[in-house]
Amino acid sequence: MNELVLTYGAGGTQGAPVAHGLLAAGYRVRALVRDVQKNRALQEAGAEVVAGDLADPESVRRATEGVERVFLMLPFTGGGNPLDYAHNAISAAREAGVKLLVLNTSGQTPRQSTGLPMLDYRIHLEQGLRESGVPSIVLRPYAYMENLLGPWVLPRLQQEGVLAYPTEAERPISWIAAQDLGRFAVAALGRPELAGQAFDLGGPQALTGPEMAQAFTRALGRDIRYQAISPEEFGAIMGRMMGPEAEAGIVAAYRASAAAPLDAMVVDMAGVLGALPVPQTPLEDWVRQHAALFGGAPAPASAAGAAG
Repeated sequence: MNELVLTYGAGGTQGAPVAHGLLAAGYRVRALVRDVQKNRALQEAGAEVVAGDLADPESVRRATEGVERVFLMLPFTGGGNPLDYAHNAISAAREAGVKLLVLNTSGQTPRQSTGLPMLDYRIHLEQGLRESGVPSIVLRPYAYMENLLGPWVLPRLQQEGVLAYPTEAERPISWIAAQDLGRFAVAALGRPELAGQAFDLGGPQALTGPEMAQAFTRALGRDIRYQAISPEEFGAIMGRMMGPEAEAGIVAAYRASAAAPLDAMVVDMAGVLGALPVPQTPLEDWVRQHAALFGGAPAPASAAGAAG
């Protein structure tokens, strides 16, 4: 295989499984990171780790030289305009004659403008990529299981057995594990004939809040109950980490989600798996993998009734 793939975000939760998956599949991997010293594990795994920043067009151009394929995702934090970052990466890919760019939108792309910049930028992001002429595949993961490792979940789950999240209890969500997004990205990078297509991505199950709590209960071997928290409560937690401007946007986005149809976060994966056949992780299995973070050892599979 031996093709060189440039990966963005390879030092983070979403990007690392892509980089490691590409290495395992036999690709050569170049990872653009802000701090090389903090990404020794990537180097030890066999990646070429180079320093750069999506906000710096020249460093992006240097990183893209000689690259045949690109995995692009944009930082969620750090200030700046994500569309400017995307422009830098896409322009560099076009100049380098990249054969295929796979974009991870890191969230659901609205079907039409919502008036909320935090959501609508993905519409402009996909449009800019299409207009660039760079062959591309778009991946749109709806909701990451890793969101359940945030500070709005962990303290109460550990101390009270409460799974708190800012969505109504009856709303089903197709949660996807970051490791599965990595598998989809690697599969897409190997399918240039799919260029021009976009895939909504979810997990193998669409679960309501109580169904999520049941999966946690089985995986951890102790009673867990679901509690819907308000967008304002969730935003306040995020605001302490990201600032008041981000807090306002997050609150508005979750209010908009609450007004959407009940099945708006449900993904039918049959068509996706026909094009990109990769194994998927049920929530219960994912919770077992992270049991120590949730405050205990995983329950034995026989006692927990693991899903087959």
